[in-house]
Amino acid sequence: MRKIRRSWLLGGIGLISCGIVGIARSSVLGAPGADVVLALLSDLLWAGAILLLSIGLSREASVVARRPLGLSASAVVALWPVTATVLGPLVLPQEPTATEAWQTWSYLSVLIPLISGVIAAMQVARARTVPAPWNGAPLWALGVQTIVWVVPQAVGASSPRALIEMAAVLPALGLLGFLSTTLGLGIVAVTLAGHRRVNTVPVFESAGPDTPVA
Repeated sequence: MRKIRRSWLLGGIGLISCGIVGIARSSVLGAPGADVVLALLSDLLWAGAILLLSIGLSREASVVARRPLGLSASAVVALWPVTATVLGPLVLPQEPTATEAWQTWSYLSVLIPLISGVIAAMQVARARTVPAPWNGAPLWALGVQTIVWVVPQAVGASSPRALIEMAAVLPALGLLGFLSTTLGLGIVAVTLAGHRRVNTVPVFESAGPDTPVA
């Protein structure tokens, strides 16, 4: 039981920290050096937290019960952001005219973590290591993230002018999706870790008038 609490607490703190770093990063987007450092830090915190929660300090602590499919999907979810951050600039052409390559990469950057995220979230729900209804929290967060990505795409397809007018709102929508899977899930994990601790604290009866005294 202690390993479950520790896994969820540390994993939750990692996700919360990732969310806080992401908020800080959104305020320094104009500074390339700081942006890269914070992006890598955020990606590493995310990877560590997701891997810890999925693998766990014990089988009972794994939110996917260490099932191969859940572990594989979680590994992709955990490692894709840092992989994209490091390898993206290296493998993509730097010419301004190479819009097709960048567009393909942008769609892959959404589809790969989305598909693996759905699989991992379904495995969390099916494993039932996390008590209901919170075993559905990854699916809820993924739903929010999907909505904030789909809405601008739909608006842009129907009315490019409306999308331009929404330019000031788009960063806030992106941040909302990011925080749902970092800060939101982190708070859930930390809360559940504390709940486990409360449920396992031994209760000792105080000596009453009918208790024999040695």
